[in-house]
Amino acid sequence: MSFTEERAEITRRDGDWNTTLELVVSSEDDAEVRRISVTNMGARACDLQVTSYAELSLAPQAADVAHPAFANLFVQTEFVPEVGAVLATRRRRSNEEATVWVAQVVVVEGDTVGALQYETDRARFLGRGHHVRTAVSMIDGRTLSNTVGSVLDPVMSLRRTVRVPAGGTVRLVFSTIVGSTRDYVLELADKYSDPRVFERALSLAWTQARVQLHHLGIETDEAQLFQQLANAVLYSDVSLRPSSEVLSRSTVDRAALWAHGISGDLPIVLACIDNADDVDIVRQLLRAHEYWRMRQLSTDVIILNEKASSYEQGLQGSLEGLVRGSRLRLCPDAGGARGSIYLLRTDLLSAQDRMLLQQVARVVLLSRRGTLAEQVTRLPRRSRVTSTNSSSPRLSRRLDVPVPERELEFFNGLGGFADDGREYVTILGEGLRTPRPWVNVIANPSFGFLVSESGSGFTWSLNSHENQLTPWSNDPVSDPSGEALYIRDDDSGEVWGPTALPIRDDPAPYVACHGQGYSRFHHGSHGVLAELLQFVPPEDPIKISRLTLQNMSGRPRRSCRNTDLVDR
Repeated sequence: MSFTEERAEITRRDGDWNTTLELVVSSEDDAEVRRISVTNMGARACDLQVTSYAELSLAPQAADVAHPAFANLFVQTEFVPEVGAVLATRRRRSNEEATVWVAQVVVVEGDTVGALQYETDRARFLGRGHHVRTAVSMIDGRTLSNTVGSVLDPVMSLRRTVRVPAGGTVRLVFSTIVGSTRDYVLELADKYSDPRVFERALSLAWTQARVQLHHLGIETDEAQLFQQLANAVLYSDVSLRPSSEVLSRSTVDRAALWAHGISGDLPIVLACIDNADDVDIVRQLLRAHEYWRMRQLSTDVIILNEKASSYEQGLQGSLEGLVRGSRLRLCPDAGGARGSIYLLRTDLLSAQDRMLLQQVARVVLLSRRGTLAEQVTRLPRRSRVTSTNSSSPRLSRRLDVPVPERELEFFNGLGGFADDGREYVTILGEGLRTPRPWVNVIANPSFGFLVSESGSGFTWSLNSHENQLTPWSNDPVSDPSGEALYIRDDDSGEVWGPTALPIRDDPAPYVACHGQGYSRFHHGSHGVLAELLQFVPPEDPIKISRLTLQNMSGRPRRSCRNTDLVDR
């Protein structure tokens, strides 16, 4: 795997197959180009299916995060056979909303088998309860449905079957294009149907990258350093964050940043300096900020002067000169990139404000810890834990336990009513899933949670939208959850759970009973009958999950918390 200014390249070897994926962003069009090169090292020709998959949003990030299922309702898809392109657009809800069109095409350098297949319905591609790694369209080898129109959960997927001769290589180029009109993206789709388009895009990207680095006065190695630091900005790195003790201290609200002109809406990089000899780290960080803006990464950079106040303000004057020069160099036309530079003095801040800056910053750099490169490349030490047990689970003989049977009214193959309609019971046997999540909302006036028949859900306090304690994905297909209970046998190393998610253990069935104010789950496998009861007390802000385990295996069992389960 290698990352350069103009492209990313991922190479792997699987038996007789060598695969290389190269990714480039076009410098002349709003397009991403991916070339897959597949080399057959075997002794005979083989046919391979190559399938793309991309989930669609076509909406501002805030709207997509707030309610993705609702936002997806306005996306329409179509297929244009003359170009071999899948198109998608968002129906505008108002005249002020911008029109966005996206297209995807594939071109093959080699022999193809059969016709081009496509899919735009995520539920059909993945299958209920599955995710990208276990998509039924890939595992079962079923053909894509060629579905288009107003799908509830849109994706873009193209599939070609290619014949790779022995010792030969076949290349496929997938291009994803964005534009403001249908005619424009179709014109670009036709342009990117040329197999030579990847080499052109790569050459132009290489040239543009060199021009940009020359303009900023940045060498290639330094650009790689800024990319690595950007990784910590986007995905928090413990080595560049304050200690857990600092993060856990109670401080004033984030709104206290407003007094210093800082909105707090963007990721923050905080650099603390107390010695004029270390000013180079600030100079380099300001170059990184210019580089990020050119790369459309929005960040706020805060320089905190920690030198004690005195009549001599040499350090403050140097910092002011650096910040002023960087602000003048910032390109006013940075597309959608935002971000400002702030210079603050410790002696003019309260202790609470100083603590708040460290807590909200994605990255905290201390000049006394060394250069920027030394701090970014410094990895936290991880102690290696040795164990006498095997790293892989020792699979034991299946010991499925029958769950209690219930008499159900109006049973439809998946579920029915029990106890004169006071409960609805779903029974998920091997390979069975409900078409959509079957949920139960359990709450008192100030606290509650939502749970599906598979055990997924989330918990909130006061307001289910604004005060989520655990995340809600609003994904009816995969139904992921931020909460889970795991059961582990310490002797065999096997792991499972009382609910169908996140670990599905077929063929043992999962039974979910939804009642008013509670949900109960039953599952029997590995010689253990598990019963999970979840509810919220009428007045207290508490979610109670009571897990009862009955050992039906005929031998003592030991859980991961060293709790002995004696034979029943």
